[in-house]
Amino acid sequence: MKVFNLKHTDKLVQIGWIHRGLRNTFISTLGFLAISFVSFAQKPTHSFQASVSADSILIGDQVELSIKAQIPNGYRVQFPIFADTLVTGIEVLHDGIVDTIRVDSENMEYNYRLKLTSFDEGFYRIPPFQLPFSNGEISDTAKTSPIWFLVNAIPADSTVVDIYDIKLPISEPITFGELAPWIGGSLLLIGLIAFVFYCISRRRKNKPLFFPIKPAEPAHIVALRELNLIKEKKLWSTDKHKHYHTVLTNIIRQYIESRYGLYAMEQTTDEIIQSFRNENIISKELLNELSDNLSLSDLVKFARYTPQASENEAGLNFGFKLVNQTKIEEPVEVEVNDEDEPSGDEEVKSKNVVEPEKSGE
Repeated sequence: MKVFNLKHTDKLVQIGWIHRGLRNTFISTLGFLAISFVSFAQKPTHSFQASVSADSILIGDQVELSIKAQIPNGYRVQFPIFADTLVTGIEVLHDGIVDTIRVDSENMEYNYRLKLTSFDEGFYRIPPFQLPFSNGEISDTAKTSPIWFLVNAIPADSTVVDIYDIKLPISEPITFGELAPWIGGSLLLIGLIAFVFYCISRRRKNKPLFFPIKPAEPAHIVALRELNLIKEKKLWSTDKHKHYHTVLTNIIRQYIESRYGLYAMEQTTDEIIQSFRNENIISKELLNELSDNLSLSDLVKFARYTPQASENEAGLNFGFKLVNQTKIEEPVEVEVNDEDEPSGDEEVKSKNVVEPEKSGE
């Protein structure tokens, strides 16, 4: 039978317990560190920064505000939208511009740039910007640091010794060169108005504006001259029947148009005859002859009718007849010479003849 030393056994048990406790503590510490490392490795990194391109500017100069945001891929950041004033005294010149830069395979950098200016001297503070960002599942808001910058007044010119009051403009006499355009324009306007009235007056009096119009030849003189040319050339006796009747009817139609004011050159034969019947301005016999001659010319020109020489001659004779019977004779002014004028004695004699003396004295 073995006898154990209880005191020695208790010490061994205690050592075992201590060994197991240290081992568990070490394992727990390693696990906590591993979990913390993994959690730290999984947590995305973000960086937000706001700055200006210059700490101080002169009044009216421009400065660029830059807001940079570095975030992982998949995240989006919302930059602020400004009106025409950023803060009191600082004006926004245009809308912001966003530049995108890829930092590495996992991170992107967004640079929001804005042009600012100020026309008031002073030390300005731009408050922090709130920048929300999200990847669709995780949302958060970043806050930038405030920005300070100085707006300086334009330094005074050291070369100016004294400052004087503003002087009034120096009065100068008006020269002829200054008045000439107004005088010329006024004269031109007056001349233009006078010319318009002159044109209206001449038009109402049915007179030409500048040069007298050469009076047109009477219709019968033109027609008789053309008919005599046909007679001299003996066109009526040639084989060119179509050409002859075309020339003859054109002369007759032009005479009718000039003499009576009818549109004979554009009208057909039936329309011309009907116009004469409506106006009743020529005799019935002459109207029938006009209808026969125009109809014969239409047959020759359009139906290829071959007239006899007697028919051609009769047409020419009718042309002379129509013009001579319907022409308007103008009064002929007879020039009286000085030799033909009666003298004073002759006038007295004629008076004595016309008015005999009364008897009964």
